[in-house]
Amino acid sequence: TVAPRSAALGSIGRMMGPLARVCVAAALVVGACGAEPPATDPVARGRQVYRALDCGSCHEPNFFGFRTGPPLEHVGTLAGTRRDGMAGPDYLRESLESPGAYLVPGYADAMPRDLTRRLSPADADALIAYLLSLR
Repeated sequence: TVAPRSAALGSIGRMMGPLARVCVAAALVVGACGAEPPATDPVARGRQVYRALDCGSCHEPNFFGFRTGPPLEHVGTLAGTRRDGMAGPDYLRESLESPGAYLVPGYADAMPRDLTRRLSPADADALIAYLLSLR
């Protein structure tokens, strides 16, 4: 036999009630967390800047495993080897200020050109400190 429509709707309501309560509770917890305050440690602050600028959208693999920009997982080790005679911190600063000055082979010149104008000098230094920590 087929249940009446009212019985079917009541059953759905009973199943969705606990799920709805869980969703509302999760939304309240996430909303209460808010944005984290600016970190005072340069590496931690650099990680915050990296996330705020959404650098991972290009430098980390997307859903399909592709990335637009070169990987940064070991950039702290590799930065000093990218350009002859240029130290790692200088290479990273140049990459932020003049992204097209050196292109990692296999990647297009797609880095935003206004990054350093959007960052305070302290945040740019913190971002570089964070990138140098990625070994």
